[in-house]
Amino acid sequence: MKKLIPILLAVFALVSCEKDPDMGKLDDNYLVYTNYDKQANFKDFSTFYLADKILIISDSKEPEYLEGEGAEQILAAYAENMEARGYQPAPDQESADLGIQVSYIASTYYFTSYSQPEWWWGYPGYWGPSYWGNWGGWYYPYAVTYSYSTNSFLTEIVNLEAEQGTNKKLPILWNSYLTGFETGSKVINRALAVQAVNQSFAQSPYLTNK
Repeated sequence: MKKLIPILLAVFALVSCEKDPDMGKLDDNYLVYTNYDKQANFKDFSTFYLADKILIISDSKEPEYLEGEGAEQILAAYAENMEARGYQPAPDQESADLGIQVSYIASTYYFTSYSQPEWWWGYPGYWGPSYWGNWGGWYYPYAVTYSYSTNSFLTEIVNLEAEQGTNKKLPILWNSYLTGFETGSKVINRALAVQAVNQSFAQSPYLTNK
């Protein structure tokens, strides 16, 4: 896949320090950014596997995850949208064409560019390429730069049909960044988060198997 025109997306928000976000409250709507591999034919894929946890990116040196009804509803929104687009859930990641991973930034402000070295490299518990199979790193066929901040969700859809090997890269076909422009809010409203997930698919009509 050849590289495409870089797209720059920068979002700035306030930082908060809550480790265990409440899944029931948020003041403002999310802003939704999406990007994808223009060379990908999404009709070539038929199944997906959704990682069953939402990783919390925070100051913690140990991996933490969003749990409970709110997290389940957010993950369910991804599954429902994928099925509505004609994709079927796979029983395990080994039999899936696509993998979906969702992360949540809880308390720490990050700035990164999707280039080498990957910003999450070495982060405890982060979904590495080895989580999905035998790949030596990530491959984004597009360049994106973000400011990451509290109450943001990051999602990637990866191509699990790509050739594996320690010298091979796991291709990222689609990603979304859901960010709230709330001023001082430290909590998540699951209804608004689900609405943002739905919007990320609504503005990605190419992401379909129909």
